[in-house]
Amino acid sequence: MIQQLAQQLAEMESMIPDAHVENLAVSNGSVGWHLAHNILVINQVISAVAISDPALYRPKQSFIKWVIFLTKRIPRGKVKAPKVVEPAQDMDLKEALERASIAIINLMSVEKNQFFSHPMFGDLNQRKTIQFLVIHTEHHLKIARDLLKK
Repeated sequence: MIQQLAQQLAEMESMIPDAHVENLAVSNGSVGWHLAHNILVINQVISAVAISDPALYRPKQSFIKWVIFLTKRIPRGKVKAPKVVEPAQDMDLKEALERASIAIINLMSVEKNQFFSHPMFGDLNQRKTIQFLVIHTEHHLKIARDLLKK
């Protein structure tokens, strides 16, 4: 899964020159907005995992979590990004992507039950966090790909 996430980051990097592309029929956000949002999610999630106490890990079961992790798909337009992961206009995508690459490498060295608390899915340990990041990144890559279709 980590290799898949690394491949996704490489694809995101290849889209940076087209960050300005918009298409309101596809999304209210530009390609750059989707890249920046996703990079913020990666960096903030991994930061939360790194400082978590594995003794406090409490997994939560839910039907929606089960469906999303089973199908590996997030439905479009159903959830609004929390304010903390809404990107600023002046974000340096290249530099933020480099930080995300380093963060992903660091994620491999945390304890298996270090976690982050997702607002809908509850606590996600290292393995589930990686799965979530792959699913979430693919969701935004699909939107960016659709924005780039001519």
